[in-house]
Amino acid sequence: MPQYDLRDVNEPIIKVRTLCRHYQMGGTTVKALDCVDFDVHPGDFIMVVGSSGSGKSTLMHLIGLLDQPTSGCLLIDGDDMAQCRDGRLSRMRNRSIGFVFQQFNLLNDLTITENVALSQVYCGRRGEDRRTRARACAAELGLGDRLTHLPSELSGGQLQRTAIARALVNDPRLILADEPTGNLDSKTSREIMGIFHELHDRGHTIIMVTHDPDLAEQGTRKVTMSDGQIVSDVPGRKTIDQAAVGELAASLGGGASEDTGEGGGLGFFDLLRIGVREGLMAHRMRTFLTMLGIIIGVSSVIAMSSFSLGSKKKQEDQIRELGANLVRVIDKRLENERLTEARMSGSNGLCREDLALLRTNIPAIERAACVREIKLNVLHRGRGINPRVLGVSGEYLDVNNLRVSSGRYFERDDTLLSRKVAVVGHGIAGQLNQEGVIGEKLLLGGTPYTVVGVLADKNIDLEELEATSISDPNNDLLVPLETLLTRTAHLDLRSEIDEIQLQLESEEFLHTAGRAIKRVLGVTHQGVSDYDLVIPMDLLKQKHQAQRLLDILTICISSISIVVGGIGIMNIMLASVTERIREIGIRRAVGATRSDILYQFLSESMLISITGGIVGVALALAAVFSIGTVLEIPVVFSMPLLGIAVVASTVTGLVFGLYPAYQAANKNPVDALRYE
Repeated sequence: MPQYDLRDVNEPIIKVRTLCRHYQMGGTTVKALDCVDFDVHPGDFIMVVGSSGSGKSTLMHLIGLLDQPTSGCLLIDGDDMAQCRDGRLSRMRNRSIGFVFQQFNLLNDLTITENVALSQVYCGRRGEDRRTRARACAAELGLGDRLTHLPSELSGGQLQRTAIARALVNDPRLILADEPTGNLDSKTSREIMGIFHELHDRGHTIIMVTHDPDLAEQGTRKVTMSDGQIVSDVPGRKTIDQAAVGELAASLGGGASEDTGEGGGLGFFDLLRIGVREGLMAHRMRTFLTMLGIIIGVSSVIAMSSFSLGSKKKQEDQIRELGANLVRVIDKRLENERLTEARMSGSNGLCREDLALLRTNIPAIERAACVREIKLNVLHRGRGINPRVLGVSGEYLDVNNLRVSSGRYFERDDTLLSRKVAVVGHGIAGQLNQEGVIGEKLLLGGTPYTVVGVLADKNIDLEELEATSISDPNNDLLVPLETLLTRTAHLDLRSEIDEIQLQLESEEFLHTAGRAIKRVLGVTHQGVSDYDLVIPMDLLKQKHQAQRLLDILTICISSISIVVGGIGIMNIMLASVTERIREIGIRRAVGATRSDILYQFLSESMLISITGGIVGVALALAAVFSIGTVLEIPVVFSMPLLGIAVVASTVTGLVFGLYPAYQAANKNPVDALRYE
């Protein structure tokens, strides 16, 4: 409200012209206020009297901008308030009008200092400044020793003093008091009236509703109402001190800025404080149960995705450990009629000549090896063991990323002379239960072989690599391929070797090399498909694609959980709005805009969802770390997914909190204050 200077102290602050406020009750129109004309001058102390239902409180609510007229004009400093937006009206209530209610209308969860400073929260004053001002104002009214108390700890007189201090803390021009002594005893009533008289003597303009006939004579004017109309407006016993009015007007004009309807307002940190204190902490168990759906949804999607990513990483690491750029050509081991048919078609099956042709025609091949598996009974000192017996040639160790941990690998003479030597895997060496495995004799099909080396341990989880058909090298027993072919018998027409292993220069050549291999073998095998081309990384990708369905299902279930949590937030916030209707009315009366109320309740729902999202992330992290350690799964988190989970929970709070916040913001201040 624009501040006036000394030359307009006699001009009316408020002009009311043919002001009406009608209500519809069923088919009946109730004329609570009917064509009222009324002026308020600076320094007036107007006592409004009349029977119940005469329109006194309705007039006060309209003058105090808590309600909208049905028709007529309400001019304040020449501006028609009926044409003003909510932001301007709220700022007028905040900076220029102080309310004192019969029911005190204090917030029970706030201390006296906080209640007094409530209106300053909505004018943008900083925290320490408003607390200092509130303490000074409360102390001036005799509440200096009650600043940290709650309203429930005060007497009726102290509660009313608190309400008066709250009305005065922003230095308003106009004080509206609705039966401020109605709930007080006679002694306390006299004390409260003494405060109002002192305020008037300082130059304040006061409008007071009262039923007390003695008090009705103590103002500068006595306005009597009946059936929604003013039936008399006569002078009272008190006079206006024009000098005091002028001094007050000058002090307010010099220290307050013009109300333009812009600036100030509820600050972010105040919004956060209200949300935490009144949204999260007011009903801790209810809040926790509300955010439980968000917690479960966020934690489950993060945990499941992390386990899936960890499992994939473990598989990929093991594949790369064995050779990510490894291509295997595996004999199909045809039998009976199919085998005969293949041989008659011109294919001799896999053989070492195939390998020679592949190396010649495919430059991307860096290393290569041949493998033949044979089923033999293996004995060590009369005790049977069960290894996978392989005859190998070429660069078998390099192709499979293996190394010898003790002893040696096969030498050139071992191959040329078909020596009966063997290299055993780490697991087989453990089965031999010997500290010195090197030099031990093993009987392979009754033929003695000498152990000359032991392979280093390969930590491989076969269940994880089931889709790639890779075997555990720890359980292998290797002999030179020439020895195996020379010293063991094999079935007629069987392929010379079971497998060709090709290590490429890089994983980038997997697909192009795969096509080239098929072309070369298509020629040498006369178009007979008696082999399989196996690329472990491709098979692993196929397995991962199959797992995507489970990942999608997990995300769907988690999303449903988040939506259910959002519905819970909406339900609780609607209940919270109903529980706090009077609080909404109080905040609106001291200057909160619709936007302030909207943001307040919206921030509470978003704090619940954001907190639930953060707790869900923390819970998922703890679960993944603990379970991953136990199951030896690499801990892998998708940082974008973590962000998406928190954003999703935040959006949930925003979407499902918007309707309750809208309902709260659109409560009529007058109806909210009357709510029981």
